[in-house]
Amino acid sequence: MRHDPYPRTALLAGLGLVLLAAACNKGPAEEAIKAAEQALAGAPEVERYAPEEFAAVSQAVRGARASFAAGRYTDALRAVQPLPDRIAAAAEVATRRKADTAAAWAALAAELPARLAALAARLDALASAGVSGERLAPAHADLEALDTAWAGAVAASERGELPQAVAAGSDVKAKADAVAARLGLKPAGLSSASSASRAGVAEERP
Repeated sequence: MRHDPYPRTALLAGLGLVLLAAACNKGPAEEAIKAAEQALAGAPEVERYAPEEFAAVSQAVRGARASFAAGRYTDALRAVQPLPDRIAAAAEVATRRKADTAAAWAALAAELPARLAALAARLDALASAGVSGERLAPAHADLEALDTAWAGAVAASERGELPQAVAAGSDVKAKADAVAARLGLKPAGLSSASSASRAGVAEERP
C-alpha cells in the first residue's frame, strides 16, 4: 500500500518556512540588540539614578544576546525590540532624580557645616561652664565621627557620586540632630554659644 507523499512534503515545506523566517530575523535581531546596547551606553545617568531599571534592561540585553548566540533569532528580536523605548523612559526618570538629588545635596551642603560648627561651639561652652572632660568625651567622639562622615560625603560629591553623597549627608544630619538634642541644642543647630553656656549643667547628658 502506497502512502500519500503530500503530508510529508507539506511538513517539510512548513519546516523550511520556519527556518527561513528564523534566518531572516538574524539581521534584524542583531541590529536591534546593537541599538539597545547603544541606547543603554548613551544614557549613563540611568545606571546611577535608576539602578534597578538599568539592571533589568541590562539583563534583558544579555538574554537577547544569549538567544541570538543560540540561533533563536526570533526570540532575541522579540526580547530586545521594546528596550530602546524602555531605556528612553528610564533616562527621563534618571534626569528627574538627578535634579532632585542635586537639590538635596545643595541643601545639605548649605546646612550641615553650620550645624556641626554649632555642636563644637556648644561643647566649648559646656567645657567653659565647668562640665568635666569625662562627661563631654562621648559627645566629642560623636562630633569627630560626624566630621569624618561629612568629609566623606563631600568627597563623594566631588567625585560626582551625588546619590552616595546625599545618603551619607542625610545620615550625618540625623545623627547630628541626635547629638544636638543631647546637648540641649535646637535641631537646626542655631542656638548661640552664649545661650548654651547659660543652660543648666545638671540638665546636660552629652
